[in-house]
Amino acid sequence: MPFYLGAFLVVALDWRAQARNKNLNTQALQALEVRVAALEEEKKALGRQNEAYQAFLKLAQEAKEEAERQLGEAMEFQDDFYVWEVSLQVQITDL
Repeated sequence: MPFYLGAFLVVALDWRAQARNKNLNTQALQALEVRVAALEEEKKALGRQNEAYQAFLKLAQEAKEEAERQLGEAMEFQDDFYVWEVSLQVQITDL
């Protein structure tokens, strides 16, 4: 094989390899762009879930505080009722 044909073959194979690498790089870049878009959507979805969870926690905390307040009022009422009951018993026994 003459030298110039061998050199031409080497150059042609090099161009082909460069073209193939360029295609592979383009495909890899496109795949990465798709993955980035998917991750961004997932991040948005997780952000919305987090906001909903935080709102739920806030409502649960408010409900807990209201229940504790009502329990405190009930306990106070029960204590007052007990005092009235004892005083009534004392008054009845004194009759």
